[in-house]
Amino acid sequence: MKTIVIDCETTVQRINGVIDNSPFHPKNRLVSAHWHMMEGTEFVGHPQESVFYHKELITPDCPEKLRAALREADLLVAHNAKFDIMALQGSGFVMPEKCYCTMIGEYVLDRGQMIPKSLSKTAERRGVSLKKSELVDKQFKSGIGFEEMDLATVIEYADADVISCAEIYVDQCKDYDKPENAGLKPTLDLMNEFLLFLVEMEENGIHIDMDKLEQVKIDYLAEKEEIEARLKTIAANVMGDTPVNLASGQDMSTVIYSRDFINKGEHKQIFNLGYNAKGRPLFRPKMNATAFVKAVRRTTKVAKKTRAEHCHTCKGKGEYVKIKKDGQPYKKATKCVLCDGRGYLLVQTKETAGFGMVPQGVKDTCVNGFSTSKATIKRLIGEAKKQEKDEAVEFLEGYMRLNAISTYLDSFVNGIETWTRDDGLLHAQFNQCRTKTGRLSSSNPNFQNQPKGGKFPVRGCVTSRFDDGIIIEADFSGLEFRVAGDLSNDPQIITDILNGKDVHKQTASIINRKPESEITKDERQAAKAYTFAPLYGGLGMGEAPHIKAYFDAYFDIYKGLKIWHDELITGVLKDTLITIPSGRQFRFPDVKRFKNGSVSNATQIKNFPVQSFATADIVPLSCVRARRAFKSKKLQSKIVLSVHDSIVVDCHPAEKDIVIEALHWAMYHVGEELMERYKYAFGLPLDIEIQGGKDWLEQTEYNIAHLQ
Repeated sequence: MKTIVIDCETTVQRINGVIDNSPFHPKNRLVSAHWHMMEGTEFVGHPQESVFYHKELITPDCPEKLRAALREADLLVAHNAKFDIMALQGSGFVMPEKCYCTMIGEYVLDRGQMIPKSLSKTAERRGVSLKKSELVDKQFKSGIGFEEMDLATVIEYADADVISCAEIYVDQCKDYDKPENAGLKPTLDLMNEFLLFLVEMEENGIHIDMDKLEQVKIDYLAEKEEIEARLKTIAANVMGDTPVNLASGQDMSTVIYSRDFINKGEHKQIFNLGYNAKGRPLFRPKMNATAFVKAVRRTTKVAKKTRAEHCHTCKGKGEYVKIKKDGQPYKKATKCVLCDGRGYLLVQTKETAGFGMVPQGVKDTCVNGFSTSKATIKRLIGEAKKQEKDEAVEFLEGYMRLNAISTYLDSFVNGIETWTRDDGLLHAQFNQCRTKTGRLSSSNPNFQNQPKGGKFPVRGCVTSRFDDGIIIEADFSGLEFRVAGDLSNDPQIITDILNGKDVHKQTASIINRKPESEITKDERQAAKAYTFAPLYGGLGMGEAPHIKAYFDAYFDIYKGLKIWHDELITGVLKDTLITIPSGRQFRFPDVKRFKNGSVSNATQIKNFPVQSFATADIVPLSCVRARRAFKSKKLQSKIVLSVHDSIVVDCHPAEKDIVIEALHWAMYHVGEELMERYKYAFGLPLDIEIQGGKDWLEQTEYNIAHLQ
């Protein structure tokens, strides 16, 4: 097999301080390509390069030399191969049918440890030829691009990258031939195939209606302003004249819990807050209720309302002018130390400030005092309702909504606005090696964590590029629940699925305390988190009593799932390893059982097999199949997104029925290829829903019963 190991250098732009090396930026160009041919794992000849865009060039190199090398190759190898393939294809080069990404190769062998996987770190770890980063790093960081650097330096740097990548590839091939790693090959193969799907999906881009996006932004900003005004009014009522910054975690902790720091450093030390050298949260100390209360009283005190009084030292100006010995005033005014430049003094009253909510234990502590996370605020809302603290409920609900709107604006609206090109297409970047489970993440902007359901207006900005086109989404129904049932062989899950029970509607009925027949689509969607939480070890801590009762009874209903969870933990304690049906593995080298019987990493041990097999194996395999189907049918329609357990298509109006049929084949029948690739018979039927509409928000479900 002939292999080309390749590395590309491109120009880059900077958008809001973020490097944009995308081939879809109109100003980005392919500076040079550097490659080395191999026969199997043996080098052939010497490194070669072609330079296409550089200040020292009078005439660009002829692209035919590189085209010939690519035609000759059966396999393309690169580190972060998606970037190189997209850079080459963006310049008109045709790729070999197969690719191998050494970053993916390292990721699969890593077994979820998340060691650094850059080319330089991988080369250093493996003891192969190192990158020559020192040649270009300082120039690149100072804003000098490859097209402006000394050409001989660029060639030396890039040629070293090719050699380093090639040696990593050879070393990885040896690793995958070892008996303990042979089972990982099917995962490696799928991820490299999925990479080609992602290349095509990113190239297709998502069509954005910028006018709709602007209206969404206006609506969110108006709602944000209204909420902030109301929260400031409530805060003033419970805090007196103490200034409150709604964006400050410490201020919010004081308002919510009515505690001020005595010693912030000691608070951090006593509750062991922070991260270790690996970037992981430090282990929190174990404390009973008495010890926790004592520690809280040692590091914090009851917050008091304040009353503002005029500062006579600066006469309310916050500053004053000193006089020199000669009687002349200094040119620059001096900040008033007494009032800290405010112009008024804050005098404590005897009345307690804030809402007086009570932290439950060590898990509710944080560097800013006490937790204001979404999950904690949600719990506190329930507690405030029980205590009939109406003002606290209003504040907490408003604060939670404010945080949500801020996230929507920053991550989604502003992100989409920033990264959508002038042609109306957004080419988000999808990352295969960022999560421990293999689940996709996305950046520039984040498109993976948008709220699902029919009420998130940003989805309405995703429209078709075709006149009268349709946005079609095919979504696995209850995929992770089915995967959990299949892996655990839980008889009740199997019975529920075979009988067609809608478990999300059942969950929504319990949570909302009303009959299943009255459950709305949005209530069903919101209940999915509760259906899945016990699958991953959730215990319902801090939830309302009827919801906590649901969690408590969950494993009485699904006993087989509980047995399987226990078996997973026992297995990891024995050999630190989990293997799922695709052959993908996860290692937990630091796992341990505590004196109270709990096990470190228990949530991940329960979570990873289900989430990974569902969203890192079954969904990507479905995507690969969908790409195959679209190519065989020569469709004009474009696959534009894969979000969690769905595939989204920008559908040409003449191809609606063909697209629906292709997606149904790719997803509903994916079990056939699970058997073919992994020799795994998925015992439960997979179900999908397909819907479409003028945009990604206004969707109508299609009847696909005739395809089943």
